[in-house]
Amino acid sequence: MPSVGSAFTQNKNILWPASFCFIAVFLTIFIINTVVGLIVYYIDSTQSIFWHVLSPYLVILVLSIMLISVLYEFYMFRTGGHSLAKQMGARRLSFVESIPEESAALKITQQLADNFLIETPAMYVLPDEVGVNALTAGFSPNDTVIILTWGALQNLDELELYGLLCHEFNKILSGESAENTRLKILYSSLTTFSQWGSKIAKSGFYRNGTPRENKFETLYVAMGAVIWLVGSLGVLISRFIKFISLGGRTYKNDQKTRRLIQNDANIQTLLRIYVHASGSQFYSEYAESISHMCFANALSPQNWLNIHPSIEQRIYELNPSLIQDLQLENLKKLKNQPLFSLFRSLEDVSNETCLMWSSPQPLPLLRLSPISFAIKDAVKPLNPEIRANMARPELIERALQTATGSREVMVAILMIRQYREFIPTEAEVSRAIVDSLLNLDGRVHISIFRQACKNVGGMPHTVARQFLMKMARIIQEDGEIGLLDALLLECVKYELNLLPIHTPTALEEVKPQIVRLIDALLHVQQINSDNQLEVRERILKRIVTQKELDMYTEISDEPIDLAEILNDIAGLLLRDRLIILSVAEICLWSDRIITQDELDVMELLYWRLGFQSDDILDQMHKKNSLVIV
Repeated sequence: MPSVGSAFTQNKNILWPASFCFIAVFLTIFIINTVVGLIVYYIDSTQSIFWHVLSPYLVILVLSIMLISVLYEFYMFRTGGHSLAKQMGARRLSFVESIPEESAALKITQQLADNFLIETPAMYVLPDEVGVNALTAGFSPNDTVIILTWGALQNLDELELYGLLCHEFNKILSGESAENTRLKILYSSLTTFSQWGSKIAKSGFYRNGTPRENKFETLYVAMGAVIWLVGSLGVLISRFIKFISLGGRTYKNDQKTRRLIQNDANIQTLLRIYVHASGSQFYSEYAESISHMCFANALSPQNWLNIHPSIEQRIYELNPSLIQDLQLENLKKLKNQPLFSLFRSLEDVSNETCLMWSSPQPLPLLRLSPISFAIKDAVKPLNPEIRANMARPELIERALQTATGSREVMVAILMIRQYREFIPTEAEVSRAIVDSLLNLDGRVHISIFRQACKNVGGMPHTVARQFLMKMARIIQEDGEIGLLDALLLECVKYELNLLPIHTPTALEEVKPQIVRLIDALLHVQQINSDNQLEVRERILKRIVTQKELDMYTEISDEPIDLAEILNDIAGLLLRDRLIILSVAEICLWSDRIITQDELDVMELLYWRLGFQSDDILDQMHKKNSLVIV
């Protein structure tokens, strides 16, 4: 009985869309016949406009073309979703021959299939599509495929890719992917002419700037344009029918996906598309026929009667406060942005009602001189294993056994870093702990701090925010703040569950923040001021344009919130974050001995921007061992 009920449900789901499709076919034939009837009536006024001497032949011809196109589509889809992938020129993904981004997509797909107890769908990628989008096709679990655009693989991190794939799995579980595939076949009767015209016209264009040997390029373009124009009637009618029959289901799918995975990963995906330059648009001739199958709008946003609502509307439906917060944050931060920049990252919106922690006011200036110990202690970093196993005073070991003691050790280390040898007499920290730390090699302090951070224990949000405020005031007591101290505070926020989840941001909107981060990186380095300015210019030339470089010739002396800057940069595209880190490696850490503070900054910066740093640290230690002092 369950199989009979399931079949009945599927037939019911396809009945209405199929009925609308037949209406669209009838309407198309009626309009074509009427247009030809006007021409016949102009020649012979005795003929009727709606049924004339050419009507029988015209109806038979149009129906034959439509029927042939549908039968051809049925034949093409004999292997289900694999046929569509082949038709669109998609490349199948496999673990054996995949780059890291493709491996991440395959891994998430495998995990979701195991969680939902279904057969793992095949994965394909469209290599020429730069927009962020995906679609699912197939009739049964054996032939269901998920097709991703190259833009989705290149621009989404694992959380955003998870949200996108969960949306596609929701279609598979609900049977919508099979319904969409059937509709694609039925509506092909209306979109075939348009596709033929696009293909013929494309054959007259150059590919990748290379002239084609065909001598009839202009003829192909003209013929394709005429055929496309004739087929545009069917396209408009099919789009109108799809808009009426399918237009409201996008919001439902978003809500169902959210309930299915019980998190907001799909919002993260929508936010990424919202700030992505190419959006979700397809540039293939199949964009019209597959538009109802996609995660987001496959057509230009300026097109009429798009099936999918705008990304902004979808975000609003899922979380109305996000769009309002976006507008408020733009107004608040506008003074720190270039005039051409109107967008900045959204703050994370949690399901909890508590307020997130914010930096103490007034904000500090950027520290222009590094806080470190004697040069003899900071020239060369310690090996991680040696550093972790170095003998420590018994007092420190005992303090690290409890959450209260760990918090006191953390405060003492920050005070030592801030005040060096001078600790205020009114400081609420054990003098014995301070003395024990001062007797240790200064390069071990950060290792102890991170160990204590993991033992800090759970605290109510109110107490946790107060503790963070205390630490923040210590590291900016003199009105200045350094990058390493800010990164240490980010570690504490992470352990206390107060670290905001990064939200997608566009590179053009956070270039001022990137410049401030570069300035903060430079002032951790043990190099003289003249070389700093040269290195700064060399880095900026790799990240900003020459026109923008003139805006950042001088180091800003405005107050700074490094935590907010790090959070904004963490929301950049994967490749943009990698570019920033690679430029820092080349320009800062490739031609000289790296100090312990620099190595700690590099490790924590990789972590804060969402990357593993173990291999990079190992390479840097090996490079240091080869440098002759």
